[in-house]
Amino acid sequence: MSGSAQVESIAAIEGFRGALTQFEQRASDAIEVLAAELRRAVDWLEHEQPAYWKEQSRLANDAIHQAKRDLERCLAFPVADERPSCREERANLKKCQARLDFCREKTERVKYWNRQLQHELFEYQGRVGCLERMMETELPAARAKLQEIVRRLDDYRLERPPVSIDPLESAPSKTSEGDE
Repeated sequence: MSGSAQVESIAAIEGFRGALTQFEQRASDAIEVLAAELRRAVDWLEHEQPAYWKEQSRLANDAIHQAKRDLERCLAFPVADERPSCREERANLKKCQARLDFCREKTERVKYWNRQLQHELFEYQGRVGCLERMMETELPAARAKLQEIVRRLDDYRLERPPVSIDPLESAPSKTSEGDE
């Protein structure tokens, strides 16, 4: 066995280092996209939805007040000395009250899901924080180590075995010179 190493896959090491860099970029981009989506979800659940259901509740309350006035107006005018049934007005009042109950239920659901989202967001941040720390410290260290390995292999490959100085090999042959 000769004293030289047979390394033929430096390109594979360089390819792996490139793949590591590509993974780091793709993971970083994915984390950014997720962070943006989470900010959007938090904003929707903390600001947009509570404001929407507050406005819907206000509109439902206004509708209830109007329905009550309509019912009172209907009841105030007896027909043929009999109290009117005012079915439409009563049905409308029930519908408006059901709408208010629905809006209140949605407001509570938004609060519930907001708490759930905050909990899950806390869990996510803990988990993604580990990945981010790894990407900030371990991946650059791994890439640097792979670069060092490639450099050393290149240096090793460029080294030539020492030229032996054999007096018999280096001396010109006298027979060949004298024949001419």
